Amino acid sequence: MVASSVSCLMPSRMGALVAAKRILIVEDDFLIAQSFARLMADRGFTVIGPAATADDALRQIERENPDCVLLDVGLREGSAAAVAQALRKRGVPFVVVTAYSRDSLPAELQQAPYLPKPMRDADLIEALVRVCGENGPASASTVDRA
Repeated sequence: MVASSVSCLMPSRMGALVAAKRILIVEDDFLIAQSFARLMADRGFTVIGPAATADDALRQIERENPDCVLLDVGLREGSAAAVAQALRKRGVPFVVVTAYSRDSLPAELQQAPYLPKPMRDADLIEALVRVCGENGPASASTVDRA
C-alpha cells in the first residue's frame, strides 16, 4: 500500500497541539485503516501506511521511522507480537487496537496500551495523545477501556 502523508496543526481536546506526529497504522481491514487514517489526519497527525501484514509493517517502521503506531492484532499475515517486539526495540510507543479481549492477546501484547474495537473516535485520539504525546509512553492502564 502507498504511504500517505498529510499534516497540519490542530488543537486536541487535551488543550495541547499535536505537532504532526507520524503515526503508522497497522491494520489489515482496509475500511478500518482508512477510517483511522482520516481521523488521524483530521486531528493533525501525519499518517503512514496502512500496513496490512507484519512484513509490510516492519518495512514501514524501518523506512518511515514513525513516532507512534496503532497496532491491530489480527493481521493478514505474520505476527503482531513480532511487530510489537520491533517497536519496543526501537523505542516506538504503540497502542493495540483490536476486537480481541486483553486476556486473549499474545503474552507479548497483554501489557501494552490497549483499546478495544469498536471504540469512539475521541477514545482513539485520547489514547494516541497519551501514549504518543510529548510526555512519552503511557502505561497500559492509562488507555485501557476494557
